[in-house]
Amino acid sequence: MFGYFSMQRKRARKPKKKTKNNWFERLTLDQNKQLCKAAKLRHGGPKKDLIDRLLDDDFTSQFGPEGNFFSLNVDQIKQLCRARNLQVSGQKFDLVLRILHCDNDSTPEGTTLKRAATETVSKLDAATGQVVEKHVPKKRKKAAPSASRAYTRVQKKIESVKQKKYQSHWGSKTHSSDVYGLVATLLTDEALPNLTKDPRLSLDIAKAAITSLTDNFHTMQRPGYDDLGGLGTIDNSLCTIAEKVKPLLSEEEKEEFANWIEEWDSIGEPYGLTMDTDLLKTAAFIRGEDDGKKSEGEEVDERKPAAMPTKADEDEKVKSHGENLIKENVKNEETTA
Repeated sequence: MFGYFSMQRKRARKPKKKTKNNWFERLTLDQNKQLCKAAKLRHGGPKKDLIDRLLDDDFTSQFGPEGNFFSLNVDQIKQLCRARNLQVSGQKFDLVLRILHCDNDSTPEGTTLKRAATETVSKLDAATGQVVEKHVPKKRKKAAPSASRAYTRVQKKIESVKQKKYQSHWGSKTHSSDVYGLVATLLTDEALPNLTKDPRLSLDIAKAAITSLTDNFHTMQRPGYDDLGGLGTIDNSLCTIAEKVKPLLSEEEKEEFANWIEEWDSIGEPYGLTMDTDLLKTAAFIRGEDDGKKSEGEEVDERKPAAMPTKADEDEKVKSHGENLIKENVKNEETTA
């Protein structure tokens, strides 16, 4: 028995992976060589020597540390790119390489440095009094509002639940709030501003945003959180749209409008999302069931409401009540005597 166990080969334990001390260690040998070339440092030797050279350099060393006070995150590196009118797309390695190529004029032959789209602006220099031309990044034109774009944006936002920032315990609670906030933004920034000029476009944008939310609702992991108050904004926006658009719709369009509102209410109701909303009232208003009309055979009370008593009426009432008490006491005393 003991011989059997002694003959068993002991399984070799897998060595634990060493933690990476800096960002350069997580890069490949070729990537570290590219950084060294871009910084005009020696790029020969093993990976360890390349990393030591990058850490010893005053400029490149700021990109290596991670998770401490002196480290630069991706947003800060993007700011460095914007200051140099460089593109901010790509991963951290692409951004750092772009900055090094720009600062050291080391762009490889046959390639061009990816710069951001700029425009020339003439400004008067207060110090010299001369007109100076300056290159500034072009402002991206805002896309025209459309129903298809609204549907796609909500769909992509719901599918972003797979992102790393939503995978933690607390991060997963913020995903639904971000989704409801996006739907609310689409209604307030794209649907409501077009109510006067193009009411049907406003209705189409609202329908696309809500329909995308209901179609992809099953993908959300923790849909019961609304820390940004987006659901209240959605409710108020739909009510405003219904009031403006209702006179323009046919009976079939009214029924369709009310149906997708009720569908969103039925999906959100089990999670308590529509508890404090007036979605069902809005649907009833669209169908004409809540317009103040009485059904046939129901008596209508045409009496005017009673007027509110004034202060003079109150004083008169108190005075008369006191006189009655005095008379009643006198009468009781005479009876007793």
